[in-house]
Amino acid sequence: MKSWNELTNLQRAVVGILMVVAAAFLPEIAFLVQLGGMEVAVALVFASLAPLVSWIAIKYQKLKEFIYTSIIALRQSASAKPSVFCIQASFCAVALIFTSSGILAFCFFMPSMLLNGALV
Repeated sequence: MKSWNELTNLQRAVVGILMVVAAAFLPEIAFLVQLGGMEVAVALVFASLAPLVSWIAIKYQKLKEFIYTSIIALRQSASAKPSVFCIQASFCAVALIFTSSGILAFCFFMPSMLLNGALV
């Protein structure tokens, strides 16, 4: 990593703007810039980002597990089995015709059709 004196004016401006933005969330940066210099302040910003990075990694892992579970549920659902799909789709169509309400037909018949493999 370059020291502060080796940076160009554009790089100094970018780092300075980022420090001002980071100071909104970490007010102790101003004290560290005075006490230890810009290198210490940048190190504090990176150290303070560690919990955020771990939180994002946990959320990403949960999202991957959710997508994997959804793929398994959809593969085992009635929509993957033509005989069951035709029966449930016909009931959904009949409910749509009799009630004239797409919301009623889709709210009651479509979830059971898509998730019956996951619920068993």
